[in-house]
Amino acid sequence: MINLIKADFYKIHRSVIYKVLFLILTACAVTTTLVSHFVSTGDLSFETAGTAALLSDVVMMNLACCIVAGQLICGDFENKLIQSALTGTSGRFTVVCGKMVTYTLLVSIMTLPYALSSIIGFLLDAGYCNPYTSSVYLRILFESNTIDFSVAAILKYIVITAIMALIYTAQSAFVFTLAFLVKNKSLIVTTIGFIACVFFGMTSSLIAGISDTAKELISWTPFTADAYGMGNETEVGTMLKVIAIALIFITSFTYITYLTFKKTEIK
Repeated sequence: MINLIKADFYKIHRSVIYKVLFLILTACAVTTTLVSHFVSTGDLSFETAGTAALLSDVVMMNLACCIVAGQLICGDFENKLIQSALTGTSGRFTVVCGKMVTYTLLVSIMTLPYALSSIIGFLLDAGYCNPYTSSVYLRILFESNTIDFSVAAILKYIVITAIMALIYTAQSAFVFTLAFLVKNKSLIVTTIGFIACVFFGMTSSLIAGISDTAKELISWTPFTADAYGMGNETEVGTMLKVIAIALIFITSFTYITYLTFKKTEIK
C-alpha cells in the first residue's frame, strides 16, 4: 500500500490540475481574509462581503474535495492505473485503503491555504470580523480581536485546522465511494458530489433546528455544529468527539467502497 501511495503522490506532483486547484484555494483564502479585515475596518459593508461567501472554505473545500476525488479515482481508471495495480500484487482492499489515505492527505493539503491564512492573520492581529459564521478559519481570525497571543492558543488553533481537514474529508467520503462506482467519469463525480455536499450541509442545519432530538442526531455526523463552532473556548472532549466522528465516517465509507468495488467487474 505504501508503494501505491508513493506512486499517487508522484503522479500528483507532476499533475497541473492539483497545482492550479491549490492556487485557486490560496487566492480564495487570501480574499476571504482580506474581506474579513476590510469589513472590520468599515471599508466594506456586510452586504458586499456576502458576495464573497462563495469563496469561503465552507463552499470551496466541498468543491475541492469533489474535484480531488474525481481526478484521483476516475483519472486512474481512465489511465488503467488501478487495473494495473490489481493485476500486480495489490488486492482490491489494498487499493481502496491506499486511495483513501492519499485522498485524506490530499484534502488536508488543500485546506492549508485557509489554515495558514487564519494562523498568520491571528499572529498579525490586524482586526477582523466573521461575516460567514460557519467558517472556523474566519472564527480564528475574529478571535484574534479578543484573545491574547500565546503559544497555547496557537497550538490549539493548529489542532483545530487539522481537525477541519478531517471533517471535510469525512463530509465528502461518500464522493470517494461514488468515484469508485462511476469509475471513469470524473465530471459526473464532481457535479453530483458537490451538489450533494451542499445539500447535506444545508439540510443538516435545517434538521438540527427541528427539535433537540434532531440536533442530537446531527451532532453525531460530520456536519455537526460542534465542528463548525470550534474556537478558543472549545473543550478537549468536544474536539475528540469531532475527531472520532470524522474517523468513523472515513473508515465506514472506506469499507463500503471496498464492498462495492469487490463486486465490480474491472475491464
